[in-house]
Amino acid sequence: MYAKVLVPLDGTKESEKVIDSIQEMLEPQSEVILLKVISPMSGQTLGQVTITGSEREEGERTKELGYLREVVHRFGDRGQQFRCQVVVSRSVAEGITSFATAEGVDLIAMYTHDRKGLARLIKGSIAAKVERGAPTEVRVFRPRELAEVGV
Repeated sequence: MYAKVLVPLDGTKESEKVIDSIQEMLEPQSEVILLKVISPMSGQTLGQVTITGSEREEGERTKELGYLREVVHRFGDRGQQFRCQVVVSRSVAEGITSFATAEGVDLIAMYTHDRKGLARLIKGSIAAKVERGAPTEVRVFRPRELAEVGV
């Protein structure tokens, strides 16, 4: 049983299914932290208006927090406390592992697209990088494991 679980989401319905899949692993009052990692942004000039990178990041952070809150709305009322966090990192895997370290989570539960061959070579595996660098247990859910789970 886990008291504090980190669930990184990538915006797909498949990644959200992890929330259903971890239910039997949770204590009645567990904290589930939904995390979205965004990339750093540079400034942008539109005509005579300049938008700084931090302003663009804040806009993206607000958008992603809205997404995470909508997920909580759909999955809430299960006895767990949900918290939504958005972090900025050049690497999604490093963003996840750094956040997990800072928060002292008991488990990282995440979805993998389970790419093979050339797709894996080009895109890499965020889940594999998290497993290598994580300060705690990582449970990776593959598409076939989540196929039966409904959202």
